[in-house]
This record gives sequence, C-alpha cells and structure tokens, in this order.
Amino acid sequence: MNSSLHVVITGVGIVSALGASLTDFWSQLENGVTGVGQLDRFDTSRFSCRLAAEVKPAAYHIPDGAYAHEAKRAGKFAQYAVAAAENALGDSRIEMSQENPASSGLYLGVSMGGLDQMESAVIRQESKGARKVSPYTITSMLPNMAASLIALRHGFTGSQYTISGACASGSQALGQAFQAIRSGSLDLALVGGTDGVLTPVALSSFEAMRMLSTTSDYRSAPRPFDQDSDGIVIGEGAAFFILEERTRAENRGAHIYGEIKGYATCSGGERIALQSTPDIIRCIQLALTDARLGPSEIGCIYAQAAGIKQGDESELEAFQTLFSEHEAQPAITSIKGHIGHTFAASGPLNVAAALGLFQGRRIPPTLNLQSINTRFATLNLQLQDSIVKVNHCLINTFGFGGINASLIISRYSEALEEQRDLKLA
Repeated sequence: MNSSLHVVITGVGIVSALGASLTDFWSQLENGVTGVGQLDRFDTSRFSCRLAAEVKPAAYHIPDGAYAHEAKRAGKFAQYAVAAAENALGDSRIEMSQENPASSGLYLGVSMGGLDQMESAVIRQESKGARKVSPYTITSMLPNMAASLIALRHGFTGSQYTISGACASGSQALGQAFQAIRSGSLDLALVGGTDGVLTPVALSSFEAMRMLSTTSDYRSAPRPFDQDSDGIVIGEGAAFFILEERTRAENRGAHIYGEIKGYATCSGGERIALQSTPDIIRCIQLALTDARLGPSEIGCIYAQAAGIKQGDESELEAFQTLFSEHEAQPAITSIKGHIGHTFAASGPLNVAAALGLFQGRRIPPTLNLQSINTRFATLNLQLQDSIVKVNHCLINTFGFGGINASLIISRYSEALEEQRDLKLA
C-alpha cells in the first residue's frame, strides 16, 4: 500500500428527512431540528410505532435525462441514491463519462434494497393476480440497481460495486473506495450509501424484534444514549461523495471538504442483532492505527447510537475504555434524533454531517438525551450544540450479524499534514 497518497472529499450530495441541501442540513443539525414526525406514507393504526423520519417527495429531485424514467420507477433506495449522486457530481464539477474508466470507481452501500417494490409486488399479485405484477419489479428491487442507474445515467464505464453489510454498508463502501485510491489503484471514486425501507413489513418486522420506539411524541424519540431509551425510529435517505487523490484534486482547483484518514472493519458481536464492546474497541483501534493517530487526537465522535439501550451502552463502554483517561475528551454526538436510523445511509450521512465541522459549523446536540446513566457521566456527551475546533472525527457504524466499521475523517490542511510528518519523522 502506498501510504503517501492522501484521499480527499471534493463533492457531497445528500437526501434526508431534513432535505437535500447540504448547508441546510448542517444548520438544522446544529440547531436541533428534527426530521422525525408522524408517519403518513401508509396507515399506521395497527402498529405500536407510528413515527418515522420520512424523506418527503418535494425534498429531492431526479432531473430529466438518460434513464430518468427508470430511476423514477425504481425503489425509494435507488431514487434517493440517484438524486444524491447527482448533487455530489454537480458539487464537485466532475463528469463521470469524461473520467478514465481504468482509474475511477463507483461504490455503493445498500442494506435492504427495494423492499418497498417487493412488498408492493406481493400485495398486487395476491390481490389482483400474477399477471398484474409490473415487469419493472425485478429491476426495481435489485440492490445493485441504484449504482447501476447512476452509472448508466452518467455514461460511467469503470468498476462498479454494491456492498451489503447491513447498517455498516455505506461505511464499508467509503472504506473500500478510500483504500483503492490510497493504494494507487484508483484516483477517483463516486461513493455513498442509501436505504429506503419505510414499509408496513419493515415496521411490523422491527416491531416484532421489539426494536422500535413506541413513544407517541415525535419531539422525544428516538433517545440515543438515554438510560430510558425505548428503541429506534426508522429513517431513510442517501449520501454520496466524490473521493479523489489529493494532488489531483489540488491541481484541478477543487474545493476540498476534508480528508479520509483511516478505516477499519471487523466481524464480531454479542448477538446477531447486538454489537459487543470488545469488538467496538477493536474496530476503533484498527481505524486509529490505520490513520496513524492516537485516541487523544480525536476531537469528535459521530456515534452509531440509535436509541437501543444495550447497543448504546456497549458503545459508551468502548468510548470509556479508549478515551476516558485523556484530559481532552472528544465530543460525542448522535444524529439519529434528527434523521432517524437510515441503515446503509447512516455512515455516509454521519460523514456529511461531520464535514460541516471543518467548514466552521457547530457540533450538533444529541436530541432527546435527558437522562444519562451515572456510569458514563465522565464522557463528553453533547446535550447542546457546541463550538469546538476539530481536526479529526471518528464515525462508527455497526450492522446486524456483527459487522463493525469505523471511519476517521480529518480537516484538510497542508500545515496539519506537515506537522504530522514532522512528528512521525
């Protein structure tokens, strides 16, 4: 691996319950605005959970052009991905069709794919007959279809990968693209994560697992890190990025939002749907080693914390082990109270949020956190927004089946790099 190569972020595009404007996203996060509300996409009277962080139709746009018709008929996950990728490409001023296919790649993390399309097809078949199922059903629900539509729309002919690692999918996509560029295999990648699984079956399935919040007031759910938390609120959305080798980006005069410094992924969990503290610690340590950073250099953490009490406490125990002995405690926050649990999009949306810290934005509060277990009182949990200069930020995501992923993103600064090189010399 050529560790002298640096990987920077030069384009960002999002779709979320807070909209599709990156600057508005940052503002709403730091001001404690929630995208959680009463779920109105379908009748929820039969469910205990009636809240969600929905992406409203007016919040995103798929422009006319190649494969627009197919994109608009695809599953929500693909629609959000196409719209977010469009925004990232426009932001970066990159034309994928003009890039060398041998040195560029497309990476996408997807968790459940076109669950909405599959569910609709089953209902239509059982109520109207097998001959009434749409011919678009299969192509609308395939997990790779989001990435494929993006490639087809933009005339991209390079390598294309769809990664499915549950809630860690998007982080793993970012990590794999980062490693490919850092190694010199690629010099450009369009990469992101997406999910859109707000359906009756998703709601009933998570409810059967007793994972959903039953709180009726959208202003108090979910409650990440709270000792009285009662479960997740389903969200949806997508985030995409242009990753480039740093010298290439500098030579073309690109705006650089930040740099990916480290990445790690590992297997291991307490149960099939619950992460374990030792494996979280191991994953973070591997990411720190990859970034050549020590725990004391992390200024902020965007946590997995979704509002599941056991899982949140496992993550807090890991933070206590790794960071509590240092005088300068990293600020710890979760944006699940703002945008819900977006599954494969969770890591990428956290990265998009964290990049705001390098553009002068404030660290957002952890919404609905009211009661902290005294065991974790020494940790720097963010109850309100705060202004802190952060150079390095840790992003955690953990998926069902014991899939763990940690990313470290850093402020772009040549002076910071020179200081780092001197320290290592």
